[in-house]
Amino acid sequence: FTALYSFHQIHKGIYYNNKQLIENYVEWQSVRKNVKEYINVEILKKTKSNNNLNDVSDLSILLSGFAGKFIEIAIDTYLNSDGIILLIEKFKKKSEMPKPSIITFLGSFIIMENNGFNSFYITYESEGINYPIYFVRYGYKWKITHIEFPKNLLDKIKKF
Repeated sequence: FTALYSFHQIHKGIYYNNKQLIENYVEWQSVRKNVKEYINVEILKKTKSNNNLNDVSDLSILLSGFAGKFIEIAIDTYLNSDGIILLIEKFKKKSEMPKPSIITFLGSFIIMENNGFNSFYITYESEGINYPIYFVRYGYKWKITHIEFPKNLLDKIKKF
């Protein structure tokens, strides 16, 4: 029951632009670390694919490191409840979201996938791309700790 409630609170926080509600149900340090690791790995892969695998120069590794640091600063600055609300408004995703109600509360059970006793995930789908979002138990609350990204997400963002 507490997992349903926590997921519903996140839904309400996003729908009603309630930053405090979002803050209460996201483990930001974990999520930021997760996003940073994903982007750093993708930058390194791009660096290797743009150069001959045997000829990855020190300069390209250095530039990748700088790019990674700038991205980490941006993530630390903007990956928070304010940033999430701005993204949702910018991409007009709120209109696709049902208004929180007892139906959405109970319906959460259908989209939740168990990932062990202390973890579950839901899969958010946008433009044909699936993003599993993982929740972990923190006492009686469940918080978002990890988001799984598709391998080619940076290419799609670059095209946007």
